[in-house]
Amino acid sequence: MLFLSDLDRTLIFSYKRLSEDNVCVEEMDGKKLSYMTPHSAELLREIALLTEFIPVTTRSAEQYRRICLPSGTPRYAVCDNGGNLLIDNIPDPKWRKRAEELIRPAMEEMSRIRAYWETLEEIYLDVRFVDETFLYTKSHTPSETLKQTAESFSPETVSLFENGDKIYAVPKGISKGTAVRWLREMLGERIIAAGDSLFDREMLDNADIAVIKLGELSGECLAPVSYNEETDDPDFTLDTVKRIITE
Repeated sequence: MLFLSDLDRTLIFSYKRLSEDNVCVEEMDGKKLSYMTPHSAELLREIALLTEFIPVTTRSAEQYRRICLPSGTPRYAVCDNGGNLLIDNIPDPKWRKRAEELIRPAMEEMSRIRAYWETLEEIYLDVRFVDETFLYTKSHTPSETLKQTAESFSPETVSLFENGDKIYAVPKGISKGTAVRWLREMLGERIIAAGDSLFDREMLDNADIAVIKLGELSGECLAPVSYNEETDDPDFTLDTVKRIITE
């Protein structure tokens, strides 16, 4: 069994959400950034012994490598929203070549969108082309920025997302759902997937079993079996996965 999971707000939480009496799993420049509860840390250790645990994140490879999970470094990790597969923390060239074939048709539109975002006063972070896969920046008015972008460009090869003040332009071929399909081809096992955001929708739909923290996500999940709850409980995901795999 493969256990594919989003990280931020699904398994790990920022210092704004969990206090320092929890288990720190991410530091940068001496600052503690992300935490897990002690209960979730122990659950992840147990689950990683019973499944092939594979993080699937929109984080860049560099951002992912900052994380030190209590279960140890997973053999596989998907970064860049599906754009890169790390095997023992090293990018897999075969996966990347396949991803680049999907990114290439979106390059022209992403270039135009990047140039447009760089002219907007509400953008307050340099527009980044993350690992040569997707665009990312921050806006004081993210919903309005994406609405204007969609109206200005009617993008056909790019999907637009917001997450708080963060905004993204992602090639339509690159998604966590694509990652699920490719991992199933590679490893040939049943898949439990967990997530909480719109970035996770395709991953959850393509899994055999989906564990969903509702809120940003709504509507029917296409997975054959799904467990969902609108909750702020940081232990919900791993409590649910542990129950599924030990029933």
